[in-house]
Amino acid sequence: MLVARGRWSWVLVAVLLAGIPGCGPGDRASVSGKVTLDGHAVEDGVISFVGGKGGSDSAWSKIQDGSYAIAAGKGPALGANRVEIRWSRKTGKKLPAVPPAPASEEVAEAVPERYNTKSELKADIKPGANELNYDLKSK
Repeated sequence: MLVARGRWSWVLVAVLLAGIPGCGPGDRASVSGKVTLDGHAVEDGVISFVGGKGGSDSAWSKIQDGSYAIAAGKGPALGANRVEIRWSRKTGKKLPAVPPAPASEEVAEAVPERYNTKSELKADIKPGANELNYDLKSK
């Protein structure tokens, strides 16, 4: 009987925690969309939504062939979010071998810092599905 009582205690704790603001699945939403840079699809980048105090409610997704999607369970926090987009792509320059590493091709951030480290992009996340498309300009 003691074991059964212990299980019910844990169920009660779980139900109570789910009702505390900031702990339930209703505080996040799904988001999806397209990302382009100068009209070309971002091929293999990352998009991040930074919300909450100190970015505590952040969410991110890979961008594949210009598209991204984040399910609600791991989505961004409702309300104001700062959006950061990154895309490291090959520059065409060869880097010399540094043993034990072989020669490699140089990569550089393709997205201007006004869209990532100093992002000016904002998103107001609403409950439910959010479609957010970003058409970035390099100049």
